[in-house]
Amino acid sequence: MQNEATVEMTDDVEAEEAEQQRLEELLTSLGGKLHGLAGEQVAARQQLETRWLTDLRQYHGEYTPDELARMREAGTSSVYVNITRNKTRAAIARLSDMLLPNDDRNWGIKPTPEPQLSVMSNSGEQEQQDQAREIREEAEQKARSMQSAIDDDFTEARYNSKARDVIGDSCLLGTGVMKGPVVVNRQRRAWREDPNSGMHVMEVQEEYRAGLERVETWDFFPDMSAATMDEAEFVFERKLLNKKQMRELAELPGVIDSQLRKALESDPDGHHISNDRRDELRAITGVDTVTNGKRWELWEYWGPLDKDELIAAGVEIDEDPLTEYSGCVLFVGEHVIKAAINPLDSGDLPYSVHNWEEDPSSIFGFGVPFLMRNPQKVASSAWRMIMDNAGLSAGPQIVIDKTAVKPEDGSWKMSPRKVWLSTGRVPLNQAFYAYNIPSNQAALYSIFQSAQQLADTETNLPLLLQGEGASGGPGSQTASGMQMLMNNSNIVLRSAVKNFDDGITEPLVRRFYDWHMAYSERNEIKGDFNIVARGSSVLIARQDQQEKLLALAQIAASNPEFARSTEWQGLYREIVRSMSVPADNVLKDEETVKQEKKEQGEQTPPELQIKMAEHQLKQQQFELEKQKAQWEAQNAQQKQQFEQQLKTAELQQDREVKLAELALKQELTMAQLQAKLGIDTAKIQTEREKAAAELTDNQNSRAAKEENMEMGYDTYG
Repeated sequence: MQNEATVEMTDDVEAEEAEQQRLEELLTSLGGKLHGLAGEQVAARQQLETRWLTDLRQYHGEYTPDELARMREAGTSSVYVNITRNKTRAAIARLSDMLLPNDDRNWGIKPTPEPQLSVMSNSGEQEQQDQAREIREEAEQKARSMQSAIDDDFTEARYNSKARDVIGDSCLLGTGVMKGPVVVNRQRRAWREDPNSGMHVMEVQEEYRAGLERVETWDFFPDMSAATMDEAEFVFERKLLNKKQMRELAELPGVIDSQLRKALESDPDGHHISNDRRDELRAITGVDTVTNGKRWELWEYWGPLDKDELIAAGVEIDEDPLTEYSGCVLFVGEHVIKAAINPLDSGDLPYSVHNWEEDPSSIFGFGVPFLMRNPQKVASSAWRMIMDNAGLSAGPQIVIDKTAVKPEDGSWKMSPRKVWLSTGRVPLNQAFYAYNIPSNQAALYSIFQSAQQLADTETNLPLLLQGEGASGGPGSQTASGMQMLMNNSNIVLRSAVKNFDDGITEPLVRRFYDWHMAYSERNEIKGDFNIVARGSSVLIARQDQQEKLLALAQIAASNPEFARSTEWQGLYREIVRSMSVPADNVLKDEETVKQEKKEQGEQTPPELQIKMAEHQLKQQQFELEKQKAQWEAQNAQQKQQFEQQLKTAELQQDREVKLAELALKQELTMAQLQAKLGIDTAKIQTEREKAAAELTDNQNSRAAKEENMEMGYDTYG
């Protein structure tokens, strides 16, 4: 029996060792596979990195070393007129101002409409309508709570600051990357009073929360075969760590210590798959290179993983052969040091991308420097020619006949008040000749100005966005004209804002929503919601928006049907925001307004409420009577005008009949007929003036009566 037990124990140990060896082989295979896949993405991105280096040189106003060598060899000017920086900075500032308002957020959460709610509302049954209203109010309250929770996450993670960095990357290099939600360990500090000693002590609490990260474009290696992030199957992110940071990785939960130790021992100088561009970036900005810059590449992989690979990395999963797993792997070189399941049940990659101008064939887009590459070259070339021509045309070219004169000091260099000795061989007026090089400054400067205009055209960033007014334009000297020009200049930025809404705002907020739905313990924030990206709504200039909001308020107030459909508190809040006033500082919250209305309704006695209702009814009756009097006055005026026109027509007809009778019966001469006609015309004119005077008196009397009635009197005279 003892021998059988020993054999079974030996078999178990051998089976365990075999399983451990199999898992180590799987782990090594996973590391080699990811290492090779990362190398493929790095190689596929080399051309983009070359373009980014050119963009950075252009932004900083630097020539390449080869260009500088050619200029020095030719002896030409090497000045660089940088028109790219202003354009890029204007794009960053304007886009940040639009997308990140100080008094509002560029996103929102609304409950999704449920079909049964609309059916119940149309059923006509009061009970069902009340139930639908309660469900809708509860959904709206949960949506506001979820929005507040995500807004708190963004505030803790400094969303605005990181979003501005992302916008800067997209304007400069064409692509900006935001990562989230990522699990971060935050420390909360609070001062508490010790009940025993009575002294205040600081308490530090650690909590895991969803955070945000801005990923350097240089460290972002997505699936290069994909054209959009929706098509990307996986993403690699590179992080350069020193030896101290590498050792600190051992403190992370789930790290395989043996694999981390192998990575440090096998690659003591740091292992690199991609090119370290830091020296090139330092050279562009004029910073000396660092020789002792030993760094390890820590690669973070997000994408599909096999079940066995996750188990080999120590991840506990449900062994379902039909399930495709999405996870994260950290590896250095070919050594996997940690793996985990994607915390989002949707399996979405935690990366969002914004492009200044999208490239239909790639995840990476184009930035402002790339779009104005040729105008910048033309501007720099034209300015170098201006400087070269200015140097040549600044003074004359001197030709000296050495047989005619010789310098007293023995130096042939020209200088003021220099003494020359005549040889007497040729006349002195033939010893020196001065030739002036023509100055072409005006023609060359016109080329430079054309390059500036071409930069405006190709980037769709007019000078107005850089703070320079458009002089001479229609209406440019008036406030409304400048406002119109600003609104028109904003049109060119709408595509960039829409790219940010679609690429960053909507997917990022959606992932935070999924995170809270999966992991939050607060049931009051959970529901079926829609993510609303509102970056495009702030494109309307504040003044124009304010005018539209005020006009909308007047329209709604003048129509009872519109008034019932208007959310007055929300409308007033938007009016306050359009005036660039912090709404939270001057407006009460909705709960306070509802409570005050309730208290006001309870404090008002029933008798006073009845009197107020009677007063409102009298006011309405007075308005109706006023409108009735106006209608009657208009009808009477129209009737009198018709009678006057009819009377005038009858007089004209009688006149013509009388003329005909006179012509037939009395056979009057033409002169007599004209004299008779003049008399009758004078009579008719007198009667017309008399009738007009009576009409004017009647209208004045009626107007005075209406004015008297408006003042509250029921009689006149």
